[in-house]
Amino acid sequence: MNTSNTHIIPQTKGGVGKTVLSMILATLLYDKDKTINIYEIDDNNNSEVKSNILNFKSIEIKESEELLDEVYFDSFSEDENIINLVDCGGGNDTKSILNKLSENDMVGNNYYVPIFDDIDHINNAIDTIKLIRGFDKDANVNLIFNRCLSTEQKDIEAQFIGVFGSEEYEIESRVKELDYDNIFFIPNTNIFSILKAKKISLLDTYLHAIDLVSNKHEYQRKWQQEGKESFSKKMKMFRLGKRVIELIEDVAPLKKALKG
Repeated sequence: MNTSNTHIIPQTKGGVGKTVLSMILATLLYDKDKTINIYEIDDNNNSEVKSNILNFKSIEIKESEELLDEVYFDSFSEDENIINLVDCGGGNDTKSILNKLSENDMVGNNYYVPIFDDIDHINNAIDTIKLIRGFDKDANVNLIFNRCLSTEQKDIEAQFIGVFGSEEYEIESRVKELDYDNIFFIPNTNIFSILKAKKISLLDTYLHAIDLVSNKHEYQRKWQQEGKESFSKKMKMFRLGKRVIELIEDVAPLKKALKG
């Protein structure tokens, strides 16, 4: 069974950036020969994403059984160009999806559990990982620290004090309770809020940004001919594109987990 093409993003706590994470993973997994499917299974959220590359589908839990069977089917395929990402809703949605995976003996998957620095998120991450380990002994569990104010180790330990603990404040470390295989960091940025408002995928924006930066002089000459107002508007998107490229470079270490 090919487990490298199945990527699941669960967390029993809602609002921790699971959909954002699915977009990051899709961008890192991108190859022109790959088919990338993102399935949002959530009874409380119905995202809308415009993409010329990704196949994005948002469904409710009641529709998930057939979809998960399709994901399981693809996991037996020798075609490594089919990539499935499952973005689980928070709370009971995640529990329900993990239960369905357990019922199907769908094991050996790649999991990405995101957390913020809130203590409740840490408790929920511990519970989520316990649920995964309870039925999938071969799971590859990646803990994702989201909205990191800095990627320096000392700064991360200070921000996520609820995970790493503190002798100064007599806070116990909970690292051992978080039974993860790998740990990764996503920097704090408003890029995702901008893209969500525009309903554009990170991958489409990233590829467009690469084209803009690689051919900036040609584009800028064209924009100049369109007038000052148009030039200014296009330059704002150019600067956003450069920020998107920098973001993908910052999260590139996540590719280690995507190798399966």
